[in-house]
Amino acid sequence: MWLPEILNTWFIINEKKLWEIDIPVDELNISEIEYNLDIPYLEKIWTNDWNLTPRELIKNFGIETLHAAAVEKADLKYPIEIYFHKWVWIILDWVHRFTKAIRSWNKSIKVRKISDEIINIVKRSPEEYKKRKWE
Repeated sequence: MWLPEILNTWFIINEKKLWEIDIPVDELNISEIEYNLDIPYLEKIWTNDWNLTPRELIKNFGIETLHAAAVEKADLKYPIEIYFHKWVWIILDWVHRFTKAIRSWNKSIKVRKISDEIINIVKRSPEEYKKRKWE
């Protein structure tokens, strides 16, 4: 599985640990992170690769039914997790929630900005990283 360079952070987070940390929630204009529409965070149906962007998911909502269901189920009252990497904010968690906000024509979205200090608390060990990366 090929990981897009923009998403290659060299760590894998423990989502449960991240969710337990009290991090301020900000309201962010979607226009500030709109470029995330063109980052392949997901995989197309019947593939095993990072080859589906949120924009493509929106265009192919009737085909990408598993992701479409996750988008429909996403609750916008909760924030997404973003991390500043390679000079841009990337989505660490809750891409389906971000996609729902775009699809719903929202102008803003709730975010939690994850710092390097928090990453050091929630990242998995090098052994866990290697195992997860090649699964």
